[in-house]
Amino acid sequence: MTQAEQGLYPTITASEWIADQLAQQRELVLVIDRLAEPDPVQALFNADLMQDYVNLYQDTEFADMAEVGPWLVRLYNPDAELVQTLLDTPEDNWGWLASAADIDLTIFAQHWRERILIDEEEQPALYRFQDNRVIARSLAHLTSQQLPQLLGPLSSILYWDGGAWRSQDNPAPGSEPFSKPAPWLYPEPQHIARQIRLDNLEQWLWETQPDATTALAKHHNIRHWLNERLDLAERWGWAAAEQVLLVLNTKRGTLDMHPAWEPLPGEAAENHFLRCQSIFASLNHEGSQA
Repeated sequence: MTQAEQGLYPTITASEWIADQLAQQRELVLVIDRLAEPDPVQALFNADLMQDYVNLYQDTEFADMAEVGPWLVRLYNPDAELVQTLLDTPEDNWGWLASAADIDLTIFAQHWRERILIDEEEQPALYRFQDNRVIARSLAHLTSQQLPQLLGPLSSILYWDGGAWRSQDNPAPGSEPFSKPAPWLYPEPQHIARQIRLDNLEQWLWETQPDATTALAKHHNIRHWLNERLDLAERWGWAAAEQVLLVLNTKRGTLDMHPAWEPLPGEAAENHFLRCQSIFASLNHEGSQA
């Protein structure tokens, strides 16, 4: 039975969990989602709390996304004012906390790096374990026997599930291999899947089009803009990754209202896409030559 089915889904206050972990002489680590607003990593640097940390994507095949990927930060001072601010604002979805008898960030990083790539037939994706909503859903679908495969060296974690702080102990901390498909991967509810997709697309925008995205952010809320573009792609029947990315790549400035975007009467979705792809590739080329 899964944790949710067994009712093993306890609520707890953040201060109670921290006190309990410290009483057991465990060390603490913050798992940070860099896409949260405001940026937790910048705030942690400003508060001088970044003495020991790992940028999880750095020095990996995902290095081009290192600045907006997950960070692991050893927490030496849980009483710090900024830590209390994070605990008081879990709805910002900044990440979650974990504990272990002995924290080795190199081992922690290797554990999560082995689990972040989701093998999908057409579109490889990243498992956003740093998002408290994602880890909450994963834990709810695991049995107690499967928990060590996900939590590995962690003794316990504390996360916000959208309505309350919840804790989950690891029954067997250590190095645990797992067989694919990973048991914590499953179809997300539609509203959560949409939010995760927005997170991934925003991350992709900042990493692949930093200048254009910076300019866009001066006049638009990035999330609202992404939502509008996804709605547009869905209305046109564009579901493939290359079709969605065309909308995100070319819908800028004067191209935003270009008449070529609208499908012709009776035009099939694939033909509409190929026509737009050809037209905007030509327009972008001409713009680069100007």
